[in-house]
Amino acid sequence: MASLPPASSSFGNASFYHAANQSEAIRNAIFLNLGYIPIYFLAICIYKNPPIVRRYKTTIIFAGAVQYLLTLPYTIFNTWLAIYVNHEVETTVFMCTFIRMGTSLLNFISFNALTAISISRVLLIVFKKNCGLAHNLAFFFVACLPILADFVYMFFVSRPTPNAICGPLLFYYELAPLMVWNGYIFGIPLIAVLLNSVTAGYLLYKRYSASAYMKNSHRTVNEIFVATALLLQSVIPALTMSSKGYRSMQEIYGMKTVEWLKELIETSGYMTTGLNMIASMICIKHFRQMFKQIFLRDKSITRVGEVTTVTTM
Repeated sequence: MASLPPASSSFGNASFYHAANQSEAIRNAIFLNLGYIPIYFLAICIYKNPPIVRRYKTTIIFAGAVQYLLTLPYTIFNTWLAIYVNHEVETTVFMCTFIRMGTSLLNFISFNALTAISISRVLLIVFKKNCGLAHNLAFFFVACLPILADFVYMFFVSRPTPNAICGPLLFYYELAPLMVWNGYIFGIPLIAVLLNSVTAGYLLYKRYSASAYMKNSHRTVNEIFVATALLLQSVIPALTMSSKGYRSMQEIYGMKTVEWLKELIETSGYMTTGLNMIASMICIKHFRQMFKQIFLRDKSITRVGEVTTVTTM
């Protein structure tokens, strides 16, 4: 079999953003933008009550900030597709690949923040190792390295491939990088679920085997709620991203899937950021109080969060 030409030989070839995708882009852009509402609420909470930064900076706030910053390019891209691409828009294979795959990659690795938090929490809660924001960032970057390397590799060993959004674009023709890509999509979110489950289980064990004082202390109780919030927060990307990885494998290997399941998987993926932030904040009393105070004008809540404390990390 003759060797394929280098990927760089097709960088300047014509590629197109497809108008046929506009209806899906509109749906995706709506869900992506709606997903920021919980993060905007988090920002309002910080503005109204700055001390929560100290309390939640390595957990809920870190997750919200990273997800917002890294999903924003993907949201802007889909919004542009929804508004502007009502006709075939010409670009190059290189730019199509870089923008289409690059924004998708950033969107996915944003959820590595949850994995980084889960590692820090296990070390802090179970192994009593002091972990702060710097540790979160270090764990996050380490978790991102394999998929970033795989993305760069795509520009060296790949071939032009049709794509519904923008194509042709470069994608792997070798099995190994493809397995890394799909394995990463499956595996990384599940690590967060596993580690958060360990932390939550450990806290529950300590609570029900502790003295009556420890069982009822605000710190012990709220740590359990924070652990539960982080567990729920990690479960949602694990479900949506893993299902998208499964869908990707179906397409690659020519497997069939029912249309309603395909639509459900596609739609749920664009709601991940909003859903996981809601799931995390709804478990924590402080944010429920803030919601009542800000939006329901609950006058009975005058000093939010004074008894809602968590371990400062």
